[in-house]
Amino acid sequence: MTNPLPIDPQRERGMPADALPLARQAQAALLQGHFAQAEQAMDAALRIAPAHPELLRLSGMAMYLQGRSAVAIPRLREAAAAWPGDALIEGNLGVALAQSGDLDAAIGAFRRSTASAPGMVDSWLNLARALELRDDAAGAHAAYSAVLELEPAHHPVRVLRAGTSKTLGRLDEAEQDLRAVLQADADSASAWIGLFNLKAIRADGTDSRAIARLYASETLDPTRRIGLGYAYASVLEAEARYPEAFAVLAEVNAAKRRGLRWDAAAVSALVDAILAAFAQPPPDAPDARGADVIFLVGLPRSGSTLAEQILAAHPRVAGGGETNLLAKVLQDESTRRGQRFPAWVGMADAADWARLGDDYLARIASLRRAGALFTDKTLPNWQVLGALARMLPGARIVHCVRDPLETCWSCWKHNFGEAQFFAYDFAELAAFHRDSLRAMAHWRTQAPASIHTLVHEALLDAPEAGARALLAHCGLAFDPACLRFHEVERNVHTASAAQVRRPLRRDTAVTAGYGVLLDPLRLLLRD
Repeated sequence: MTNPLPIDPQRERGMPADALPLARQAQAALLQGHFAQAEQAMDAALRIAPAHPELLRLSGMAMYLQGRSAVAIPRLREAAAAWPGDALIEGNLGVALAQSGDLDAAIGAFRRSTASAPGMVDSWLNLARALELRDDAAGAHAAYSAVLELEPAHHPVRVLRAGTSKTLGRLDEAEQDLRAVLQADADSASAWIGLFNLKAIRADGTDSRAIARLYASETLDPTRRIGLGYAYASVLEAEARYPEAFAVLAEVNAAKRRGLRWDAAAVSALVDAILAAFAQPPPDAPDARGADVIFLVGLPRSGSTLAEQILAAHPRVAGGGETNLLAKVLQDESTRRGQRFPAWVGMADAADWARLGDDYLARIASLRRAGALFTDKTLPNWQVLGALARMLPGARIVHCVRDPLETCWSCWKHNFGEAQFFAYDFAELAAFHRDSLRAMAHWRTQAPASIHTLVHEALLDAPEAGARALLAHCGLAFDPACLRFHEVERNVHTASAAQVRRPLRRDTAVTAGYGVLLDPLRLLLRD
């Protein structure tokens, strides 16, 4: 957030003498976190000088800091109009606009702020964060680079820039940034975690020893320790130290699971309810609404990013990534009806489903490329394919599957942040995997022609044949570029972002090395 408290007498120019103490009182209150008190002081000051830009700015910041961006924004806009080109006001306006959800306007304000004061680090940082939310990794990378021009030793920003480099597929640059941070601070957990996400930790003993020492530190923040544990385990696995890797993963997964709310039985019951609501196949559709959309579904770590990258390499396809928009359309409809999905399914008629399909298409319109098919890789959509078949009867579905043990093990050894709550416990993993398979079996009986099952291992064994079958299902002619998927220039945010920037590897199966340690998971999956 841009600093609301500059010590700059120039900002007090033209301020009436009796308003000046109130302004300074508000500044002190803001510094101490007493935002309501600051607002009261500003209300009194504005009664004295209702149009002074600095008083308007301080008043707006007091409102913003209380979460009231809707009333803060008009005051900050008024201040900006009175002092055009004021970098601090534009920066403050930007954070209030971002809080309100108007990212485009926020980005505009941050750009005006950085143009007026190129040395203002906070505005560059806020611009970078807003651009990342807008999925503009290239713009965010440029903004982070501007910060590093001003402050080369700003290690957190160097780690953030490495993240944008990874998204852009510039893996060497990302590693260089992270290694530079570690050279200055070998105990940077963020840099080690970044290297793990790049699949760039070296199994040569040097990285392993450094991570082991840091992981054992009693002063390491618990959250950082969890993230670092996944990186440490990956090194141990690469060194074939399987029992040690398993022990570390067991520890960090247990710690991660303790902080989450997840009810596997409730999820299974929801899947039951959805399948019951869509017990009958969809009626024959009079149109092919959604014929230019491809949905990829399945579990994480099942090869879905690779599948989307192969499709995105085709000149007639635009990769959309994980949009989450289908779920949002259904959630908004649930809110409108005052009933949770799928309770209202039986009351929806053909016109309702067409309206919802049009809603989804409108939401992806800005993400699409004219004349191109669009991929939506929101994997949990396997739960709502019954609704999808009615909303977008022409859409194609690609079900990505991989060996169950390899899939679940790969999930268990990955830190998904705040998503994929099912992934940190063997029993919950197996239950979610079963739910996905039985749901897909149900949908396949209803609309077999719309669903293509892409088996990861088969794709690895015969890449061209697998790519041809995938493209044919999507109504696309084969293009050799699809076998050079790693050359595609697009933003990739998933856990496999680094892997799909490299040629296809066939040596990704690792569960055999763990032997009997994975027997509990094997048994759960077999059951």
